[in-house]
Amino acid sequence: MILRALTLAGGIVSAGIAAQGPGVTRAYVFQLEAAEQRLAKVVADFDASAQAAGLNREEAIARLRGSALLERRGLDMRRNFERHRRLEAAVPRLRSAGPFLRSYLLWRSPDAEALRATRQGFAPTAPRSRAEWLFAGLGFITGASLTRLLLWLPSWPARFRRRRALRS
Repeated sequence: MILRALTLAGGIVSAGIAAQGPGVTRAYVFQLEAAEQRLAKVVADFDASAQAAGLNREEAIARLRGSALLERRGLDMRRNFERHRRLEAAVPRLRSAGPFLRSYLLWRSPDAEALRATRQGFAPTAPRSRAEWLFAGLGFITGASLTRLLLWLPSWPARFRRRRALRS
């Protein structure tokens, strides 16, 4: 009886956690879109400044030398360009993906800053959509199965010895 109650509890806890998956991914995509828009503005401003000076982007970054501050700023801009390129590719793919693929893509290659912002601003909710209920169901099955396995493992050697003693 206790084993069943603990298995049920493990399934319920896992269902509650798994049901948050679609909501987390929606919030993550929102954070990515916001970050991509901010970086697009930074990149456009830098490109406009470079063009006003008669330089292209690479020439302008190459000119950011001479002091530690300028070199640091050049490295920061390179990082911004690279992150903007990654976000430009990731946002449309995540926006058009379904809940399962979106969750897979999030955990396969997350953007650390957007994930941190998502974690800070996310508030868990009860499942409302079909996807959240499906995630909850799969979480319940997985959690109950893992709980049952973890509760069964410590008793396995004793059961094995008892069966072996009964055979001999």
